[in-house]
Amino acid sequence: MSWTNRGTPAPAQVLECGGEAHAVVIDDMPMYRHGIARLLGEMPGIGRVEPVETEALAARNLRLPAPALLVFGMPPELAEGWNQLRLASLVLRPRRLLLISDNMWLRLPPGLDARFARTLCRSASLATIERDVRALLDLPLAAPARPEPDAVPTGLRRPFHAFA
Repeated sequence: MSWTNRGTPAPAQVLECGGEAHAVVIDDMPMYRHGIARLLGEMPGIGRVEPVETEALAARNLRLPAPALLVFGMPPELAEGWNQLRLASLVLRPRRLLLISDNMWLRLPPGLDARFARTLCRSASLATIERDVRALLDLPLAAPARPEPDAVPTGLRRPFHAFA
């Protein structure tokens, strides 16, 4: 599996002509696949998110552009999972990989640089997943949430028992 595109700056490798990355999510668990696809779809800098079932991978059109990111959910059977990942890398030709696994000790094969591939436990928080996706795609960090203008500072609120 080759996850590098030497000679091209990282943002140019990852971002398509519209300035937004294309991501593909493959996972055996439909709810997890849907949740990750939704998380990626809401992130600025990611344009199109394509959830793909493992069985439909072989039938995918090979002429479609290579995704900037492949989020691959490793199935419990590791031998089968590595074969599926190999097939996905041949069919999709992704530029970056985020490997999600139930096994928190699962490591990437030697030779895969952390700039191009990362692994996370399936129970990782949304913030951790978003952080790793941003790092892989060289996207800017999310702006901190701003409080609503009509929100009252917590120090000025009366405690609930004061209303009794």
